[in-house]
Amino acid sequence: MKKILILILLLAPALAWAGDNPKTNVYRTISEELLKDCTGVDKAVAVAGFSYSDGRDSRDGGVVAERMTTELVKLKKFKVIERKEIEKVFTELKLQRSGAINSDSAKEIGKLLGADWLVIGTLTDLPDKQLEVNARLVSIQSGEILSAASGKVNKDWLDQYRKLIEGQNKTIEKTTKGAQAFYERGTIYADLREYDNAIANFGIAITLNPTHSDAYFGRADAYFYKCEYDKVIEDYSKAISIDPKDADAYSNRGLAYGKKGEYDKAIEDFSKAIAINPNNAGAYYLRGDAYGSKGKYDKAIEDLTKAIEIFPKHGWVYIKRGIIYSAKGENDKAIEDYSKAIAIDPKDASAYYNRADTYDYKGEYDKAIEDYSKAIVIDPKYAMAYNFRGLAYFEKGEYDKAIEDFSQAIAIDPKLFTAYSNRGAVYRAKGEDDKAAADYEKFGSLLQK
Repeated sequence: MKKILILILLLAPALAWAGDNPKTNVYRTISEELLKDCTGVDKAVAVAGFSYSDGRDSRDGGVVAERMTTELVKLKKFKVIERKEIEKVFTELKLQRSGAINSDSAKEIGKLLGADWLVIGTLTDLPDKQLEVNARLVSIQSGEILSAASGKVNKDWLDQYRKLIEGQNKTIEKTTKGAQAFYERGTIYADLREYDNAIANFGIAITLNPTHSDAYFGRADAYFYKCEYDKVIEDYSKAISIDPKDADAYSNRGLAYGKKGEYDKAIEDFSKAIAINPNNAGAYYLRGDAYGSKGKYDKAIEDLTKAIEIFPKHGWVYIKRGIIYSAKGENDKAIEDYSKAIAIDPKDASAYYNRADTYDYKGEYDKAIEDYSKAIVIDPKYAMAYNFRGLAYFEKGEYDKAIEDFSQAIAIDPKLFTAYSNRGAVYRAKGEDDKAAADYEKFGSLLQK
């Protein structure tokens, strides 16, 4: 990861753009939210970095960190540690994956930097070249997470990665036997989502250096995106044989087992990750999810509660626990969890959707409709929200509104067969049998496919 960080710094002028309008600049919004309760002009803050939750190397985290640093400087409230100083500390501590940064290591990094607070966080890939940024502000003195903020950003820097590939091509021409050069080119291709090219480069790196653990991580991640889970498991198993104490390798292999429906093996791997790092909130979350898939709801709730204790400001953990409570029939507890997720992130459409679903199950149709509507405002292309709001209107006898919603769901997703069935039921209730028959016929044809 050290060479990747250096390349990011060299490209900082091109990659670190951030808009000046605070109303549209997500980086500014996150920065202000993190530091809103902090005081002291003599205080110093540093942005350590952002990593993908699966532990893979990526330049994306460095770009986000650069932009966050730029916005913190613009706030002119505190001293901001330069990125080059942070890179020196990373080198000194031999941190290879920024995923290694947790509250404990943050204290050590912060002390070496002379910082009072450290910004760390995770990234999650979203459709349409977007990222979800989850940032946390850690106190160097106590290691406590003081605040958290999140937002969605556009990966508008991808064209710059083409220039990085050109540079790596020249490096490889000079040192054809350098595993690291092929590895780094693989990470660039992975960032561009050109997974076949990434796999080829990681493979060459592994051939040149069979103990290159990061190359196994990179190739496994690329295989994961291609849904080739057996190959994912094979590569993480090799990474584990190189470093049996790599918690990320166990967690990621467990995730692949989960995708295959092999939940017992997944749980075993998540448990190993937790044994290595008892504060691994992600492993508790994933193990809880696996227990939920097996119908072991109490164990699932126990693990998800532990994940919440470690990171209380991650709304998606509350959503998952709410889903488990719903599966147990404890709907009031589910609603409470969805409400907590909404309080953390009022723009999380899935939290409103799940709470609406629970209200609907309880027969509280007005509340359900209100929440489905909020989910739709946040995500106007949320076909299932239209579908289920239509059902709620149907239950209330408001047939025209129900038909309108089912039709909208079909317009967004013409293959959503349940919407045809539901609209057919409404047409039948209205006595419009020809329209009902047409919808049922469409439902049947889609179901057969």
